[in-house]
Amino acid sequence: MKRILGVVVLLVAMALPQLLFAETGYDGGFYIKNDEDTFKLKINGRFQPELFYARETLDDVANGHYQNRTSFSIRRAEAVFNASIRDKFSFNVGMKHATNSSNFNTLNVSGATGTYSFVPEFNITAGMVGLPLSIMADTSSKWFLLTSAPITDVQDDGIENFTISRLSFSIPDGLGLNFSGDIWKFFYSASVVNGNESNYTFNNGNKFSFGARVGFNILGAVPGSMTDFACSDSPNLTVSLGSMYQAKRNYMVNGGLATIKYMWTSSAGVALRWGGFALTTEGYYRRLRLTNPGGAIWARPTMDDIGYYGAVGYYIIPKTFEVALQAGQIFREGPDNNSNSFGGGLNYYIFDNNLKLQLSYIWTEDYDDIWGGQNNNNISLVTLMLSAAF
Repeated sequence: MKRILGVVVLLVAMALPQLLFAETGYDGGFYIKNDEDTFKLKINGRFQPELFYARETLDDVANGHYQNRTSFSIRRAEAVFNASIRDKFSFNVGMKHATNSSNFNTLNVSGATGTYSFVPEFNITAGMVGLPLSIMADTSSKWFLLTSAPITDVQDDGIENFTISRLSFSIPDGLGLNFSGDIWKFFYSASVVNGNESNYTFNNGNKFSFGARVGFNILGAVPGSMTDFACSDSPNLTVSLGSMYQAKRNYMVNGGLATIKYMWTSSAGVALRWGGFALTTEGYYRRLRLTNPGGAIWARPTMDDIGYYGAVGYYIIPKTFEVALQAGQIFREGPDNNSNSFGGGLNYYIFDNNLKLQLSYIWTEDYDDIWGGQNNNNISLVTLMLSAAF
């Protein structure tokens, strides 16, 4: 809490010298700025309560076994502050809470960064920058087609005994530096972060992780959204390539300490937005080099994983009613430890994207037929979520 109060005090201190000459208003968020427009403080917020029903079936029980869960939760509750000075320097910080994430069981600071823009072609950002890899890295959760991102972005490995902590292809956190810019139709982003890939701790063993992504806007830029809310008159088409190298790490696996020498992951993707139609798809490849399997039941010195997702949305009623489909699969090397997920949803936009209802159904086969006696875990999840944002 002291950390959060410190951030708030810093933001207020930055704003105070300008308040005597302030102008206030709303433009994608509430703002305060001076008459010369050299200083601007913008405040955004979001609240996403949800009601969900989950039916989980464990197929390794002879006659079938399942459990039902129905509950309310808060997917996200956040406030984000952004201060910009002379269109050159910007400071961003968020305060977030989510009841369905172990990382945010309590209020935490997120996305704390400072950016200096030398020219549009070259920007430097320091702070919680993470590693760029894919289109999903630049996609705001405010614009997901379903209530959850594809399985390739969200699944955590809860069965480390068998899979050596091989997670989904999500974007790692990390304190460090990011370099980004736009050159004609090209764009790029490259980061170096602490090898422990944490936003809250110092570096471990002086190791670093690296990541970079480049893209080309063939027919126009695709924004950080999985939907074409603008119902674009002309097509926007982007292709993307990314890669990241993650440093050495250790995990406790089945009572033994496993050592991963490195993980190297690459991605390739396409995004199209046109006339209310949105298509986003990406494929992933990961190579993991293992020097010590710890207590793993099955392992090889080198293991390769691949995955993909595809998401399609279309506005039946422009800017009001949208239908969506989403699929994703992860194929991990080893005895039947793959993951599959398919789903669909309906989105009703009450007031632009500031107030909307999302109803989705997602079926997931979670680590099917993992060798060693534990078989696939089928989960059917129905979620009704209200999103309110300013």
